[in-house]
Amino acid sequence: MADKLEEAFSNATRLLFGKPLSPIAKYEKWLSQRVPRGRRVKSCFGTGEAYLPDYGFFRKMPQTKVASLEDEAKASQPLLKSAEGVSLSGIRQAVAAGAYFVPTYSQGNNIGVEDSFGYIDCLNVKHAFDPFTSKNCAYALSIMEAEGSFGLHRCKAPKFSIHLYNCWNVQRCFEMDSANNCSDSMFCHNVENLQNCLFCFNVKSKRHAIGNVEVGKEKYFEFRAKLCAEMVRQLEASGKVAFDIYDVLGRKG
Repeated sequence: MADKLEEAFSNATRLLFGKPLSPIAKYEKWLSQRVPRGRRVKSCFGTGEAYLPDYGFFRKMPQTKVASLEDEAKASQPLLKSAEGVSLSGIRQAVAAGAYFVPTYSQGNNIGVEDSFGYIDCLNVKHAFDPFTSKNCAYALSIMEAEGSFGLHRCKAPKFSIHLYNCWNVQRCFEMDSANNCSDSMFCHNVENLQNCLFCFNVKSKRHAIGNVEVGKEKYFEFRAKLCAEMVRQLEASGKVAFDIYDVLGRKG
């Protein structure tokens, strides 16, 4: 799986920035900066490990009560031999003493899925929560039909993209929030049907636009080339880009 994810990340960065980047481990912190992560914990029964997402009610699970899938049978033992004559207080005490958490869930056919929870029909997916029918992706929350993409938050059908949030059918895009049916665009919010656009907000059906203004193909690609060159410089130097879509949206002055 590692080779497939490396290949997918290299391909995505080539399509986005014009230069393939690797290894993915160098960019892990940046890719996951706005996506819940998780950690592996040892099973309280001693066999194997369990992946515990840092998300929702999973955060409240005491590590001493977390069991691996291998220890599921031990964690499923009856809490009471008999409920006859047992008070509500007695039931509470029995649950507190004998109840365990097995934070593992999957359905369908899954291959090469690691450090993830709630996955269905996935191929080569890592560090994800609720990924469905996706392949060659990592660092994601609630995705469906995703391919070759990273740093995703509630997205459907993203392809070869990085850092998408609440997006639908977005291809070869970077730092997009609330976007629908867009391609080859960066740093846009609340947009629809954009192609080759930068820093566009609350608009539809633009081509070769910068800041909501269509500037023409030549000027657009001239500016994009300079932007991508600077982002590649930052990525190679520090493993991250100094700003993202939310920095752009929230910037003052």
